Amino acid sequence: MHVRFGFSSAPGALTRFSGLRSGAVALLGLALAGCHGTDWSHNYQDSFETQAKTSMSYMPDTVANAFETPKNNEPSTPIAYHRPASPSYDDRPLDENIAASIELADYTAAIRHVGLVPWITGPGPYTVFAIPNEAMEKLSARWPGGLMAPAMKGQLTHILGYTIASGKWDEKAIRKAIARNHGQGIGLKTLYGDIISVHIDARTGEIFLNNPAGQVAHLWSHSLPQSNGVLYFMRDALLPVSH
Repeated sequence: MHVRFGFSSAPGALTRFSGLRSGAVALLGLALAGCHGTDWSHNYQDSFETQAKTSMSYMPDTVANAFETPKNNEPSTPIAYHRPASPSYDDRPLDENIAASIELADYTAAIRHVGLVPWITGPGPYTVFAIPNEAMEKLSARWPGGLMAPAMKGQLTHILGYTIASGKWDEKAIRKAIARNHGQGIGLKTLYGDIISVHIDARTGEIFLNNPAGQVAHLWSHSLPQSNGVLYFMRDALLPVSH
């Protein structure tokens, strides 16, 4: 596998990502507050400075697709009424659109639990590969007490940090970068310095992710534009590899 590591040339690369390591979870608050003298806990994207757009996309949603029209006036589904999928608004930041998705309820709770919300509320840009509920639940079941247990906070922080990359990596940018790299995968640096690799399936043309251990995760959605970056839904969780 060939991976390109030119992070400094990535679109919208953020220098503050460098130097953060998984072993420094306890220092996260200090790191956020000390970057360029800014208190990142209050560095929210200013909605009044965001150019308003009318475009939006529907986010993946298994609940919306579970409804079936009752036959003979008898319920035939556990979903009592039709509910459309949640929209992702292009002029709203990542934290708002992520919190609005019922499919990302577990991911949202976990992000809040470990204190990583400031990383998706600022001006960015950031690219988030969000983990949906089913994948989060399967992942959590691998540890006694689940990922939300107090003893697992450091591990959970590292896992969630691996879903947040610097830069605005929509599908167009990814395909262009891979084409420049002669079809080989590219490496995106994530919050704690781990590399997540992005590839294009030569057979299907689909974009997929993998980690240095060779584990693969497929995407559930196309890139969803955000006012401070890009949002993807993954079908499976992809774990960082400890060094």
